[in-house]
This record gives sequence, C-alpha cells and structure tokens, in this order.
Amino acid sequence: MCPVWWKSGIPHLGRGTRASAAHEPRPARVRPLVKRFYSGSAITAGRALPVVGKHLLQRNVIKIGIPLIGVPLAVLLNRYTTLLAGRHARAVFRNEARVIEIAEGISERSRHPQLMLWVAWLVLRANAKAKIADDEALLMRHLVRLVRERHEVVDERLANVVDLDPAEVWKRVAAVDGDVDSREKAVLAELRERCGRG
Repeated sequence: MCPVWWKSGIPHLGRGTRASAAHEPRPARVRPLVKRFYSGSAITAGRALPVVGKHLLQRNVIKIGIPLIGVPLAVLLNRYTTLLAGRHARAVFRNEARVIEIAEGISERSRHPQLMLWVAWLVLRANAKAKIADDEALLMRHLVRLVRERHEVVDERLANVVDLDPAEVWKRVAAVDGDVDSREKAVLAELRERCGRG
C-alpha cells in the first residue's frame, strides 16, 4: 500500500512549505479562463504527461494566469476611476468659477456693498427651505470675501445674524436709498415676474 504523500506525487514536507501550498485550493474563477486558453493540442499534450506533470502544469498556469488577468484589469479599473474623479473635479471647479464670476459682477456693480450683503442674504433666505443650498452658500462666501477685499467692509452684525428679519433689511435699504421711485418699482416688478416663473 502506498503512503498518501506518494499518491500526490510530492512528498509531504510539513506545514507552511511549498509542498503543502500545492494542496491549497485554486481560485475557482481562474480555472474556466485557463481552460479556455489551454484547449485542443495544448490540453492533449498536458493529458499525456504523468500525474505529477499535470499537477505542476496546472499550478504554473494558474500562477501565471492570475497576474496576466489581474494586472490589466487593475489598470483598466484605475483608469476608469481616475477619469470619473477628473470629470467630477472639473464640474466642481467650473461651478465654483461660475459662482465667483457672479459674485464679482455683483460686487463690482454695487454702490453700497454693505447693504448689498444684507439684501443678498435676504434673497437667499427667502426660500422656505430650512437649509441653504451649496451654491447659495458659496455665493455668499465669495460675496463677503470680495466686499472685504475690494471695499474694505466687514459687517460684524451680518456675521452674527441667526434669523434674518426682512423688516430690518428694508429699513436699511430705505435709509440708504430713500423712497421707492418708478424705475425701482419697474425693477422690482421684473424681479417678481422672473422669480414667479422659476
């Protein structure tokens, strides 16, 4: 009667050695791919080998097959995720550039930068939602920065406001601008019409 190690063709040398590693299960997903590439004359030649030769051939094919499949797959996956990240970053930076351009235009045209910040905050908070949108917060951040840099205006009262009172904003507007004339009424009517379409 033959010992068990003799049937496998490789003497058993103990745990953790190359011989015991040969008995570990092969990756099940690689076998169909290997069988697809090794068919016909290659498989016939492999079958002609003794048991030890077949075993070593399978082992080497699997050892070579995993990197041949894994490396290109990893490269493709890496390229795809890098492209996705790049597209997302481009969209984010374009959006921020658009918001900065709007903030610069508003800041340049304003004759009363401190009042402009209050009115902008009132308009942004006019939405019934409890949370301000990301683009609105970004616009307000850039408006405050531009007013501070270009007009050297820092409004501590606005920085500490939690709940905005529209009556207070309109009092500030009336104090600076005076009574509403026909041109201002036309602008407000146009603003009402454009906001009503939204």
